Amino acid sequence: MKKISLFLVSFLCFINVANGADLYKIDPMHANVMWSANHFGFSSPNGKFSDVEGKIIVDERNPQNSSVEVTIKANSITTGFTKFDTHLKSADFFNAEKFPIITFKSTSIRASGSSGAKISGLLTIKDISKPITLDVKINKIGKNPITQNKTIGMTISGKIKRSLFGINYGIPGISDEVTLSIECEAIYQGESANGSDSSSADWQIIENKSKLEFVATQNGSKVNGSFKKFGGKINFDPNLLEKNSVEIEVDTNSIEISFLEAVQTAKSIGWLATETYPKAIFKSENFIAMPGKNNFSAKGSLQLKGKNVPVNLTFNLKAINERYAYAIGSVVLKRSDFNIGDKNINKSNGVLDEIVVNFEIQAKKN
Repeated sequence: MKKISLFLVSFLCFINVANGADLYKIDPMHANVMWSANHFGFSSPNGKFSDVEGKIIVDERNPQNSSVEVTIKANSITTGFTKFDTHLKSADFFNAEKFPIITFKSTSIRASGSSGAKISGLLTIKDISKPITLDVKINKIGKNPITQNKTIGMTISGKIKRSLFGINYGIPGISDEVTLSIECEAIYQGESANGSDSSSADWQIIENKSKLEFVATQNGSKVNGSFKKFGGKINFDPNLLEKNSVEIEVDTNSIEISFLEAVQTAKSIGWLATETYPKAIFKSENFIAMPGKNNFSAKGSLQLKGKNVPVNLTFNLKAINERYAYAIGSVVLKRSDFNIGDKNINKSNGVLDEIVVNFEIQAKKN
């Protein structure tokens, strides 16, 4: 234990180990995302995003469930000069009217040095998602002397290439590389059951009894496959649809198809690019009761291979009681929406654009 870094010691002292995951929410009054870019070698103008929200979940018993999620309103960009702000919000840069939200969602967190960490995740700007890694320094953990709330303070830094997100105006005179410097405080909210900030109807997926399968059509024949590793947060009550939420993460490297050559192709850069995009994430927005007994639709977005695409899952709730739930459902996706393969089937080994995804979920409560 003496060899554990100061970073880990600080975190483990700060969380409630006995109760599992703890939830911290970013304090918007003390969170600024600052940036700077080189201007023709003369200077490095800077600005910030002032409207920042998010949450940090720390789960000591299941570290893989620890996570960071941040939402930034693109329209909150400010430099101190109205004309410059207007240009940055325009289609030349962030196109804030069409793409009002910037998000970051962590995929892994690891200790780095005596009081820091490296957080890897997907940054989404203008509906384009790319992997980035940020350096985090823990400034202080303790009770805020004014609010008396448990608080964590961090300084975060990193660099991105804006061209990866379709922001190309002025390159190379205005640098492609943008430096990020983020100051953030997060306030302890209490226990987060199993990594979720909702305590109602929190279900755990029974992995060995759940399935995520797909059917593709190649040269007129059906090709079946599946993903063996997936999990997530399910908060569902058929009587409280407005309060429900689902977030599912799929390990794209866990894809299985009946023959090895197809698996290797599916993982390649032209298809799923699993090395760069190891996770697919579905996040619900709302639920609707459909005609028929226990039929529902879940509207949300699927993040896959750097793309966020709206999807509607339909499912039937086969069974539900206080401790057990069983649902089956499906969704039809177009692989071209995610730049998977070529839209021209003749250039994609004869694989049709539409892919049918079927799922069977069995879940329980402790």
